[in-house]
Amino acid sequence: MFSVSDKISFLNRVFGTCVIGNDGLNVAVCCPNRSCGSYGTSIKKKLVIRVDTDSHHCWVCDIKGRDLNSILRRYFPQYINEYNEKFRKKSKNLTIDIQDEPEIVVTVPNNFRLLATSTSSKDPDIRDTINYLRSRGLTNRDLWYFKMGTCTQGRYRRRVILPSFDDSGDLNYFVARAIDSSAGMKYLNAKVPKKNVIFNEINIDWKQELTLVEGPFDLVKCDDNATCLLGSHFSEDYALFEQIIKNSTPVVLALDPDAKSKTQSYAKKLSSYGIAIRILDHGSFNDVGEMSRLDFIEAKRRAKKWKLDDHLFHRISTIKSGSLF
Repeated sequence: MFSVSDKISFLNRVFGTCVIGNDGLNVAVCCPNRSCGSYGTSIKKKLVIRVDTDSHHCWVCDIKGRDLNSILRRYFPQYINEYNEKFRKKSKNLTIDIQDEPEIVVTVPNNFRLLATSTSSKDPDIRDTINYLRSRGLTNRDLWYFKMGTCTQGRYRRRVILPSFDDSGDLNYFVARAIDSSAGMKYLNAKVPKKNVIFNEINIDWKQELTLVEGPFDLVKCDDNATCLLGSHFSEDYALFEQIIKNSTPVVLALDPDAKSKTQSYAKKLSSYGIAIRILDHGSFNDVGEMSRLDFIEAKRRAKKWKLDDHLFHRISTIKSGSLF
């Protein structure tokens, strides 16, 4: 068993000086969430941790949990192993959720080659990969901006690897798309729950209107303040949803035209939290990925403000003829 003083000593190293409550079990520390109104000051210690159970709650940004694994994994990964070995597994008072997700460290595949520095390569696979991207309208600027790469051998050979970085600049995901139609699987992705990933959060300004598209290869056609859902699913337990709500970030929904019902559903849900929504019309394009960047910018300029009536009219339009009788 560990002592209370052992735990407080550990918390002091992780979060900085703790303020111990009168009961000796609750301590207040500086919240590490950069979006928190108390972030960046040593005076406002708004994150309260109960040292015997590790349940915690920030009274400003509302970040909370039943143990410290999630907050350490996100902000202080260097302390995770020490925490699990010394405290989490030995606490009699802590109920461990068997559904807790294991820590996952994302790394790029072996033999990763940055395409922006390989434009003169004589390797035929690298040349074909770059030519594939050129055929989709991508430029050298895009290769640098999105840090695209490939591999010259193994299962990621002849695939475009598009990495994602969190707000601290750490790799948190990647998508590898085959350039050959004959490839068995079109996409190979990092083994990370998508709901925990904010794709390329490092590029996001939460105070500006944010475009949401479905996939990374839609994202490369957008303007810079955009991210993707890594699919068409999006719900309140997604890290991206949480950050949009916390920052009151206005949103342009640019999901594929065949996802109209989901677009309306997400617009209604976000709007219920006071988020301003606009809906992008793809025109004659099947998705954002088919557009040029100029096409996208013009479509975004024309995006219409969403109203609750839009959801009702969409529901009515999906009713089959004669089904009301």
